Amino acid sequence: MTSFDNVAQGLKMLLEEQGTPKNVREKVQGMLTAIAEPGEARLKADKLLSQLDELQSDVNIPSYVRTQLWSISSMLEDIEE
Repeated sequence: MTSFDNVAQGLKMLLEEQGTPKNVREKVQGMLTAIAEPGEARLKADKLLSQLDELQSDVNIPSYVRTQLWSISSMLEDIEE
């Protein structure tokens, strides 16, 4: 089982990456805020997965950023209640 700590770490890595587009950084920052808020784990994970899916569909995102987003999505799919 993956924890939100691992997900947050992956998101922070995206923020630190110089090639990450500004729009991705803004959404990632919002995701980090959502992780810190109280709530049911599965609902938070589903909300974050939806946001990541939206980001991944952007054709302007570099392939290495998209790969990191897929990795984070996989971690979120492993989170259970």
